Amino acid sequence: MTRWITVLAGIAALFGAYAGLRSLMSDDSSRTPIASVEAHAVPVLDKPLADPRGGRDGMRVAVHRSTAEVRPIYVTLSGRTEAARTVTVKAETTGAVTAAPVKPGTVVNTGDMLCGLDLDDRDARLKEAEAELQAKELDFTSASTLAEKGWTSPARVASTKAAFDAAKAAVQIARSEVAKTRVRAPFKGVFEQRLAEVGDFLSPGAPCGVVVELDPIVVVGEAPDRFASMLKPGADARLRLTDGAEIRGRVRFVATTANPASGEFRIEVEMANPEGAVSVGRSADVRIEIGEGDAHRIAPDMLTTDAAGRIGVRYIDVGGIISFAPADVVGGSAESVWVTGLPSEALLVAEGQGNITLGLRATPVIAGEGG
Repeated sequence: MTRWITVLAGIAALFGAYAGLRSLMSDDSSRTPIASVEAHAVPVLDKPLADPRGGRDGMRVAVHRSTAEVRPIYVTLSGRTEAARTVTVKAETTGAVTAAPVKPGTVVNTGDMLCGLDLDDRDARLKEAEAELQAKELDFTSASTLAEKGWTSPARVASTKAAFDAAKAAVQIARSEVAKTRVRAPFKGVFEQRLAEVGDFLSPGAPCGVVVELDPIVVVGEAPDRFASMLKPGADARLRLTDGAEIRGRVRFVATTANPASGEFRIEVEMANPEGAVSVGRSADVRIEIGEGDAHRIAPDMLTTDAAGRIGVRYIDVGGIISFAPADVVGGSAESVWVTGLPSEALLVAEGQGNITLGLRATPVIAGEGG
């Protein structure tokens, strides 16, 4: 009897286990499913997780305390050298080119002949006009002498005087025609390009060659609207060429109409260029003094750009917010630069902190003061 009771108890235990397993495997919507997790990296507790914003509120930020100073303010422009004048010298009369005495690249003085044209009969007409002038002069002199003695009338004197004046005018015209056969340099410069060779036939307005004036020479740049109104013709300027040479000059032209493409105003700075030492097309930095104002002296590495591409400086604004101030570089060197556009007293974000995000609240730490 005891044996049968043991068998029945075992069977009951098997049915109970089976029922429990079916219950666990049944679809019960009231239960919350356990989501599967796939790990791609194992967290390391001794390394902080990266902040996707590049910073966090309350982070410690190294800053420099800066106070503006009153100093001369300069506008700095990038420019390129151009000839002060470039002229295409043209013929004023007709004729075949018979002489081309100047080679391209030669320095010429005012009045040097660049193209000589065939005289044709111009020389003969000049000699004829000069002979006629001598005859008319004798007639006028004789009539004047006779009039003084009362032997001729005043009308005779007036007639010979008119003929004499007409003869002088004819000589001047003939000489001018001869002179036009000599196409000459209008100023001292370089004969840059020859456009007519011996044998070419020129008519009035046909080009002989190109002369450029290199002394003085001009550096041309563009100034933004906020500075253009401060620049005046005659203002002193300093120019630095790519080889490090520095030259003084003066502003000779400030445009009153902006370039439609750039929205900036053309500026021309003139400088002496003895012997044409500075060639056309060279790059140059131009500094023009526009007065005095407040400026901060900072390390060049503190300059940065915002999303709009503007150059400026990061600083700690009211409430400890990291802000950006557009700044204009108004002077300086490789070691330090002077900038405007900041408050007179400012906490400037130190260089080398590129992970700082604008708009975050920071805990400033003054460089050199610990903390």
